[in-house]
Amino acid sequence: SDLAVRIGGHVTSGPPPALPSDLSDTAWARVARFIVRDHPRGGRPCPPQRWREHLNAALYVLRTGCAWRHLPHDFTVSWSAAHKHFLRWCRAGVWFKALAAVRGEVRARAGRRNDLSGSDGLIVGEGIPGLLRKAKRVAPTIAHLWLDKGYTGHTVAESATQAGVSIDVVSGPKPANRFQVQPRRWVVEHTNGWINHCRRLDRHYEVTLTAHEGFLYLSQIALLLRRLDRTQLFDTL
Repeated sequence: SDLAVRIGGHVTSGPPPALPSDLSDTAWARVARFIVRDHPRGGRPCPPQRWREHLNAALYVLRTGCAWRHLPHDFTVSWSAAHKHFLRWCRAGVWFKALAAVRGEVRARAGRRNDLSGSDGLIVGEGIPGLLRKAKRVAPTIAHLWLDKGYTGHTVAESATQAGVSIDVVSGPKPANRFQVQPRRWVVEHTNGWINHCRRLDRHYEVTLTAHEGFLYLSQIALLLRRLDRTQLFDTL
């Protein structure tokens, strides 16, 4: 049914206008199976459109950086319900599964293998031993690491040897009068640039690391959905 929407101080009848962070129909179709829950118990099940609205609310918070309590009234779900479901999705590993599926589709469309082996490698910035263990669980075929010159110690070399990967330290002399692009360093920098479009990630606002990690995953899901569907409204991604 149509909703009463407040625009410029006047109440108008009709569906709420789409926000730039809202999912398009095709983007929603790609991730709906990870979001819409089964309803084995009694009672009235939550319709898919309401689950979509919960996800749109999380995307709005991610993109604008606003507090959950400051969600605009255009959303038909409460801030507390949207926040609750976002945390549940974080704890259940929903974002990781959705990202793996969307990433696979992007790589398949580009004619690339759906793993991170070969020349793709991995760019790591901190916590080499722990991050390397996690990375190997996600993509067991990782075979090469690019590191900056801050990671040339014995711990890094030993961790890489134990994991069965080779390492390549990206460093060089600082140019005296102009910027000089270093091999593979741009991969890290443009990824950080994409993440910085999401104002929620400008600072570490989250109480738990799980929630912050969830927003990081969601930012990359949004980015890849935009690549798959150019009608998606993420305006600067």
